[in-house]
Amino acid sequence: MTAPDDTKAPSPFSPKLVVGVAIIVAGLVLTLDNLGLIEAHTIFKLWPLVLVAMGVAKIRQDRGGSNLGGWFLVLGGAFLLLFTFGHGHLADALGPMLVVAVGILIVIKALKQTRGVPPELARSEDFLQGTAIFGGFKRRISTQAFKGGELTAIFGGYEVDLRQAVLENGQARIDVFVLFGGGEIRVPEGWEISNRATAIAGALNDGTHHGPASPDSRPRLVITGLILFGGTEVKS
Repeated sequence: MTAPDDTKAPSPFSPKLVVGVAIIVAGLVLTLDNLGLIEAHTIFKLWPLVLVAMGVAKIRQDRGGSNLGGWFLVLGGAFLLLFTFGHGHLADALGPMLVVAVGILIVIKALKQTRGVPPELARSEDFLQGTAIFGGFKRRISTQAFKGGELTAIFGGYEVDLRQAVLENGQARIDVFVLFGGGEIRVPEGWEISNRATAIAGALNDGTHHGPASPDSRPRLVITGLILFGGTEVKS
């Protein structure tokens, strides 16, 4: 999963991912509604936004193509949105939480397909993999041939320490997916961080310190992926 300078990482923002995220949000809304905290029918009036998001994802995936399907979804969702606005017990939460679980499964499957990590790379001790769902994890990496990794946090978080690691061939890529969560990645001083992640209602913050070496000679860590309603911070 190393990232050459002229290689563009695939975007995880796909129609299937949008569907999975929408199902998760719908399940949460139903859960909070059954607990008497919100009114679900008001929020569900925004459901055409799912079509709009799917259309945008399809347009991003089909760059260079006709994009007719993507624009159809965007315009159809916008029309339905305009048309729409023109005119507590624990047991009750179990059903909607199953909806959340189904959405999470769809998201995980979509990420696996989009990332396309070769099996031999996924099994390598020099490749980082971590998933936090309603929880968290900490990893300290000390490999001297770090090949990159993939991090997923859904209603959870992660802490990764790469300060003892060395990048294979001087560069590597980490793909992150954060949904209602956050993470922290610590790197050695002097590493160059290339931010290629997409953040929506979230952020990827680079708080690293660079030494006197020129950017071209520094080890380079590329961070790609999608951050929704959350954040990731990179520190030295």
